[in-house]
Amino acid sequence: MSIDGLFPNLTPENASELERFGALLKKVWPLKGKHRDHLKYDIRDMSRGLTNERTQRRKEYMTDDKFLSPYLYYFLPWNLYRMSRLFSGLELDIPDGSEVADLGSGPLTAVLALWMSRPHLRTRKLNFTCIDLSPKSMQTGLKLFHAMAGKDSPWRIKTVKARFTDRLHKKVDLLMVANAFNELDWSGRTTRTQAEMLTKHLVSSTKDTGRVLLIETGVRMTGRIISEMRTQMLEKGFKPIAPCPHCEECPMPAMVQSAPWCHFNFSVKDAPGWLEALSKDAQLEKDNVTLNFLYFSQKGSENWGAVRAISEPFKLHGNKGQYACSDRGLTLIDIPPATRSLFPGQSFAPTWPENPKIDLKSKAIILPYTTKQTKKK
Repeated sequence: MSIDGLFPNLTPENASELERFGALLKKVWPLKGKHRDHLKYDIRDMSRGLTNERTQRRKEYMTDDKFLSPYLYYFLPWNLYRMSRLFSGLELDIPDGSEVADLGSGPLTAVLALWMSRPHLRTRKLNFTCIDLSPKSMQTGLKLFHAMAGKDSPWRIKTVKARFTDRLHKKVDLLMVANAFNELDWSGRTTRTQAEMLTKHLVSSTKDTGRVLLIETGVRMTGRIISEMRTQMLEKGFKPIAPCPHCEECPMPAMVQSAPWCHFNFSVKDAPGWLEALSKDAQLEKDNVTLNFLYFSQKGSENWGAVRAISEPFKLHGNKGQYACSDRGLTLIDIPPATRSLFPGQSFAPTWPENPKIDLKSKAIILPYTTKQTKKK
């Protein structure tokens, strides 16, 4: 079964760019002697430190060389891999002359991933405004972009030292916010207030025909953030393009510890060899990565009524099951043993039973699946 939804496998060209990125890193941000030898320990220490308070550590790891080096060599390329897989499955046909803003951009991660994964955009004149509190991080990202795309690239990138909630000087066609919202305080009653403030900022910064792309790390906390942002964006007249196949209430809001939350896991079998080797050296090997995201516009998707698989398959009473999202709420896809499972992110047009059953454990509506059902993007 081919992947006809989100997160397709990397193209050979995209995989080649990620492989080449390791050499570009050594050129733009070289490590010598003890710094190179100690990199695996710095990566491990930073990974452990990422459980500390977000607002303090971002200032550290985006300005201090001790933190920036492991971030550039390990966390940045893994984020490039995640975003490359995501961008490849989204409709991202950004017109020539468009204005694009990247809020909380760090070392221009989203811009780099966009160039790697969408080669048809490389010849277009696109204007990027990248905003972050760390000029050093952005300037390093800009050097990496020029090393990768060349100084004659028609993409014009302006870096601005500012908070990602600061006002933009002009409205944009595409607004991207990647791995930034989790830096904020979302505890207790602040969640709704935080989402309302951010939504107002996003909507006021985007053209009527523009789109908003939010990307987060895929953990339960960010699932809650994404769900709350979805609620607020819907109230402001924006509709999801992906992954949601409907505008009804989110069935996976991550409000209680045992409830499912909307996130996607996918394999890293086509990740660059140098990155896998470094990850193994740091004792942080990966066999999959995860993220959650929302892609909005005022028009929204054309695939309303579809069912999108969210989880990976699991055993279900002799069959296989996958949790999914539909306009009927949380859905449990019941897949016969001889039928191939869906890939997380894959969607299809369902044939609902006349009197569907409810799963006693999850309270999800059960949808029997056959290969005769029509797959959708």
